[in-house]
Amino acid sequence: MKDYKSQYKSWIVDYFERHEDEIISASDLLVKMRDDGLSINQATVYRNLDRLEASGLIQGHRLDDKGEKYYQYLREGHDCPHHLHLYCHDCGKVIHLDCEFMHSIEEHLLKDHGFTLDCGYSVLVGLCEDCRKKRGI
Repeated sequence: MKDYKSQYKSWIVDYFERHEDEIISASDLLVKMRDDGLSINQATVYRNLDRLEASGLIQGHRLDDKGEKYYQYLREGHDCPHHLHLYCHDCGKVIHLDCEFMHSIEEHLLKDHGFTLDCGYSVLVGLCEDCRKKRGI
């Protein structure tokens, strides 16, 4: 696959690097790019996201029944396809569940249910600690 360099791709990569613990939809990314003065259309945003996902720099998740895809940066050193992600629906923060608990979940699902989890597409949605505190929970 040819490596395309453009101001749009550079802007998107920079955005993901600066917001590595968040996820964003293509439509929200489009708004941010336009707010930043870029003249870009929706098809170009999707094309760039598809290329970045194919290259392994970002990963897409579907979090709701509407089917909108949300993208996250795949930071080096985080083996995202092999652990779950926690997504805060208030602030958009993504937490990598890369701990011993992850192994316990995988073992339980396989042993008791004969099920192998595909973590690359698995996201648990809820509230992070900071947002729970803001709500007084």
